[in-house]
Parts: sequence; structure tokens; C-alpha cells
Amino acid sequence: MPSLQATVALVTIGVYLVVVLAVGYRGWQVGTLEVDDWMAAGRDLGLVVLLFSYAATYHSAFAFLGIGGYVYGNGIGIFGAAFLWIALSGLLLWVLGSRVWLLGKKYGHITPADLLEDLYESPLLGKLVSLTLVVVTFPYVAIQLIGSGLVFETATNGLVSFEVGAGVLLVVSVLYVWLGGLRAVAWTDTVQGVFLFAAMWVAGWVFVFSAAQGPATFWTRLAENFAAYVTLPGPTGLFTPAFYVSLWVTFGIGSTMLPHIYLRYVAARSPRVLKWTAAFGTSYLILFYVPTVFLALGAVATLPGLPTPDAAIPTVLFAVTPVWFASIVVSGAVAAAMSTADSQLHAVTTLVVRDWYAPLADESVDEETVTRVARLLVPVLGGLSYAVAVQQFAFILDLAAVTLYNAAQVFPVLVGGLVWPRATRAGALAGFAGGVAVASSLTFGAVTLPASAPGFVPGFYGLCANVALFVGVSAVGSGSEQPSLGRVQGYLAAAVRRDWDRSSADE
Repeated sequence: MPSLQATVALVTIGVYLVVVLAVGYRGWQVGTLEVDDWMAAGRDLGLVVLLFSYAATYHSAFAFLGIGGYVYGNGIGIFGAAFLWIALSGLLLWVLGSRVWLLGKKYGHITPADLLEDLYESPLLGKLVSLTLVVVTFPYVAIQLIGSGLVFETATNGLVSFEVGAGVLLVVSVLYVWLGGLRAVAWTDTVQGVFLFAAMWVAGWVFVFSAAQGPATFWTRLAENFAAYVTLPGPTGLFTPAFYVSLWVTFGIGSTMLPHIYLRYVAARSPRVLKWTAAFGTSYLILFYVPTVFLALGAVATLPGLPTPDAAIPTVLFAVTPVWFASIVVSGAVAAAMSTADSQLHAVTTLVVRDWYAPLADESVDEETVTRVARLLVPVLGGLSYAVAVQQFAFILDLAAVTLYNAAQVFPVLVGGLVWPRATRAGALAGFAGGVAVASSLTFGAVTLPASAPGFVPGFYGLCANVALFVGVSAVGSGSEQPSLGRVQGYLAAAVRRDWDRSSADE
């Protein structure tokens, strides 16, 4: 007979999943089969929906599971870095996102490859960027399924296996992504974003003021018995200055270039909506991590020797709070995984169809056909992600790291093309390819640096190589080889002069 914990957890999570499906179904009812609607929500997401969709999509299973395991092994340092990279992402969304929106509205861009191919008049660059983003994002869907499987297995004391738990999240996500595209994803993300934030804050409050006897007592106990976990460089010495700074910069930049985040830039109703999303979304994300600090460190203090560190937060909740309460909060972990898995699944599908299928399709193929192809790909790509997740390959952790490292390589060539008149096609190709090669080689150990080298993360070395090649090759070339650079940069300059925040992209 199922235990009380397993029964309550299954009922709670089941109710939550039904609510999410209902919201996704409603998103399908108001949508259309037009490409802009399925891929970019008709470029009409308002502040509330875009805000919570951006925030919920930004937080993955890492926000509830991975960060607990990270703290369990390496101490509190990850939180300071997370605050910094979230702030950097918000600043870039404020400055860069609005310009991407303007160009998308005027020229019909949806994906990063759309913009870069137009900017540099280079189909090769567009395909290279698209292929890289698909390859590094696709395994990240599997990471979310792994997180969901872990939650189900932990919450039900093994009654629901890892494989079944991962499959449940996949089926629900595939259903509403298939039905409504980005609009359904954004609406469900709104529900999940609100629920996730509320669940974590209530959980942190209950834990600190009941199990931990208040924040002062909790921190005193930690300082006395686990000092290495609340100071830098942490118990393993990981958080050196070089590691800290490079992680901050690389993750902050990389997060803004992930395809499922980038699609929110073009889906906004206006640049003003994007600016407010940047301000409120950054506040949401930083505040979210505050209770997570207490829960993760609570596992350090109360649960030594955990066999699965990534399950630290749900385990400590079930250990020190009532079963019904812990079950509700753990549903937030499902929300964190689902709100990213659905967005990544939609983004990968969008990139495959928009960047690869549509250019190769017959000119007579209409928008409804393109959208139907995208919808058909959703369960196919979802199934492949599940196959990767249930195998639990060891290299999946390396792929998760390389996702942000390689997404960050889009940033220099994108920003350079928007602001630097001398940027060239050859420079962009050399910079992006070189950055990806360096970041990937270092991540997977194909190349090793001498012990005397600074302890930067691989993605930071990739960014350095990227910028050096982009600037160097462009400087010796001719900036006049791409007339589109002048067209795009001139349009943005004119938009700024006429108060771009209020302007129409068609003026």
C-alpha cells in the first residue's frame, strides 16, 4: 500500500499537472496556425505574461534541484555568482532585447540565425549558429526530464520510478507545446512562475522559523559547524576569483543568448514591455534565490551523507516539514523543470523548422504547413530527449555546462554587428567558430591548459578567443562588404533618435 507521503505527493502533483494542461489548452484555443503565432506568440505578449514566462523559463530544474546539490558539495558561493549573472542578464535584456525586437518586427526575424544571416548576409553563419544552438540546447531538455524524474522518485519514496516521472513531465509538456506553441508555453509559464515563487518563499519561511528556530540561530549554527560552506572559496576551494568572475560573465551573457530566452525578445508586444520585464524579471529571479539559500544550507546542516545531493532540497523538506506541505512545495520543482523543458522543446523545434526546413521547402508551402511540420516535430524531439534522459549518460553534465558556454559565443558577433560599422562576415565566422571550438575543447578535455593558467571557466576562454578573432579579422577586412550592416545600424540609430521606446518598427 502506498505510504502517506507517496499518496499526498501524487495527488498534489497530479492536480498541478491538470491545471497546467488546462491553461495550455486555453492557449491553443486563442492561437492560430500562422508561423508568427506558433513560434513567437503573434509578437503580442503583454507585461504580466512575458514577465513570468521569462522568469520561469530562465529558472530550470537547476533552480530547485541542481543548486541544492551544488551547495551541498561546494558551499554558498554559487548564490553570489547567480545574483551577479542574473543582474547582467537583466541589463542585457534591457539594452539588447529591445533592439532585437525592433529588427524582428521590421524584418520578420524570429530566431538568432534569422538576424545574423540578414545582418552579415551570410547563410553559412546563420546555419552555423542555428546548428550550434540546437546541438547544445537539445540535451538541456533531457536535463529537465532528469530533474522531474528525480522529484517523482524522491517525493513518492520510489513508488513512481525515475523513468515514469520523467515520462509524465514529457507527455504533459509535449501536449500543450504541440497544441499552442509559444502562446501556450507562455501562459503555462505564467502559472508556473507564480506558483514556483510562492512555493519557495513559503517553504523557506516555514523552514527557517520552525525547523531552524529562526535565521539568527540558523546562521550561528552554520558559522560554528560548517564555516567552510558559508565563506569563499568554499569547502572544495572551487570559488577562486578567476572562477567566480568568469562564471558570472559567461553565464550572464550565455543566458541572454539561449534560444528559448531569445524568443521572448521577439514575442513581446513592444520594447517598453521588454524593459519592464528586464526590471521586474531580474528582481523576481534574485528574490527567488533567497529562500533557496536557507533550504540548500539546511540540507548541509541536517542531512549529512546524502547519496543524491541533487535531491537535497526536496529531501530536507520531507524530513522537517509536514508531508502535505512538502508535497505542495515539491510540485514547484516540477514547475521549474517543466517551465524550462517546454520552452526549450519549443525553441529547438522552432530553430529546426525556421532555419532548416523552411528555407529548403518549396516556395508554394504556406504558413499553416510550416506550422504543422513544427507541431509534428515536437513529440519526435521530445521522445529523443527522453531517450537521452533515461540513459543518464555521464557526459550529459558536460553538455549542460557547454550549453551556456557556447550560447555565449553568439553575443560578440551579434552585438558587434549592431554597433560596429567595420564588422565583417569573415570576422563573425572566425570569431563564432573559434569561440565554440575553444569552449567545447576545454569543456570535454580535448585540450588542457597549463596549471599556471588562470582558473577561468572554459566558456570565458572561448569568449576571449571569439572577441580576438572577430575584431582582428574584421579590422583587416573591409566593412563595406555587407551593405546590410549599414542598413540595420542606420535603422537602429534612427529609431533611437525618434524615441525608439515608443516608435513603431514600420515607421
